Amino acid sequence: RRRRIIEMATPAWANHEAILGIYKERQRRSESEGILYHVDHEVPLVSDVVCGLHVEANLRVITAEENQRKNNKWEM
Repeated sequence: RRRRIIEMATPAWANHEAILGIYKERQRRSESEGILYHVDHEVPLVSDVVCGLHVEANLRVITAEENQRKNNKWEM
């Protein structure tokens, strides 16, 4: 289900190399710092309020703890 949501939220013009770079940065930070990091969609892909896109401008690397605390909410 998650893969399908991401697929549907990724526009044709998305920069796939930049997106991959963000996921690589998450991996690098997790390994080097010994803390689990996630790639977060700042604007959630699925929400009752607003739905974001799977593009590099909507992605950020944050700790897993911070991402779980966010819990699919959009923090303006």
